[in-house]
Amino acid sequence: MQSKLKTLTSSLIIAGAIGAVSLPVAAKKYRDYSNSTHDYAKVVDVAPIIETYQVNQPVERCWDEQVRVPARYSERQRYSRTPEILGGIIGAAIGNQFGSGRGKKVATAAGAVLGASVGRDVKHRNRYNDRYQRHARYETVQRCEVQDSYVTEERVVGFDVAYKYRGNVFHTQMDREPGKKIKVRVTVDPV
Repeated sequence: MQSKLKTLTSSLIIAGAIGAVSLPVAAKKYRDYSNSTHDYAKVVDVAPIIETYQVNQPVERCWDEQVRVPARYSERQRYSRTPEILGGIIGAAIGNQFGSGRGKKVATAAGAVLGASVGRDVKHRNRYNDRYQRHARYETVQRCEVQDSYVTEERVVGFDVAYKYRGNVFHTQMDREPGKKIKVRVTVDPV
């Protein structure tokens, strides 16, 4: 019984191997008898398919501009005490005209202090006016900004192709120019 079992097992293994080898051969034989084949058709017309795009190409635009620059004071002009001193002298002279005795001395001192204060205020006001009005100078400065600039571009995205096969005209779309002939699949089905 054991030898029959070995023989049966060997037979099954051999039959399986033969079946596995013959299956692709049978499938290839079936594929050879399919209902389609390839042929070539004459191209009769090709028209490009064009799409239009808006593309941003930023452009930097620059121009020259006149800018007011305040005059700069030297250290000597900035720290000059002449207006305060002159104001103090004039204030003292005016204050000396009023009062008598000890009151005259107080009026002279008050006039000197008040005159010095007025001289200081005049100096600061004149420095401000000179800086921003009379002694201002102008410099040319270049200013730039980036502006959007849109251009229209056209791109060929494919081709409408008309081709003739056995007296009939067919249409298709392709992503490249086909040339004079295109390969077509011909399928034959019984009616």
